Amino acid sequence: MEAMGILGFIFGLAGLSIATTAKKDIAKLTSELEELKASLESQDKS
Repeated sequence: MEAMGILGFIFGLAGLSIATTAKKDIAKLTSELEELKASLESQDKS
């Protein structure tokens, strides 16, 4: 039973790591999208 607990802990940490990385990537993509929108809007006005 302890082995299952250890495995669960390891997989939990791996899942947390993946979720954290995905959150950072989504934040980066969101900021890039906002920059692109601002760039397109400034080109539209000129």
